[in-house]
Amino acid sequence: MNTQELVRTRLKQWLEKENKSYEWLAEQLHVSKALVGHLLAGRRTFQPHHIEQTAALMNLSVSELLAREEKGKLHVQLRGELTNRRSRRELDNVIFAVEDYLNIKEQKGS
Repeated sequence: MNTQELVRTRLKQWLEKENKSYEWLAEQLHVSKALVGHLLAGRRTFQPHHIEQTAALMNLSVSELLAREEKGKLHVQLRGELTNRRSRRELDNVIFAVEDYLNIKEQKGS
């Protein structure tokens, strides 16, 4: 299960458990009901700030929201393809920066 599927599944379960509507979620995230519908149907992609807001609404850290029951790495799905070593190195730098940002943000929150 990739990150998008994981967030989508957990959010749907949480909304049902908490008896919250898509409309309520849209208001909390300051987005349209249509966008929430597209996000939960998998037709749109959760952006990092949406994942952060969603985790906060669920009273979870981003790490807790993205934690897997089984151990393993998160699956990152790319659009397009890497055609050379430079592209791969640049992608690795982006992944490192995102992970570093999340770790720093989590440490500041502690």
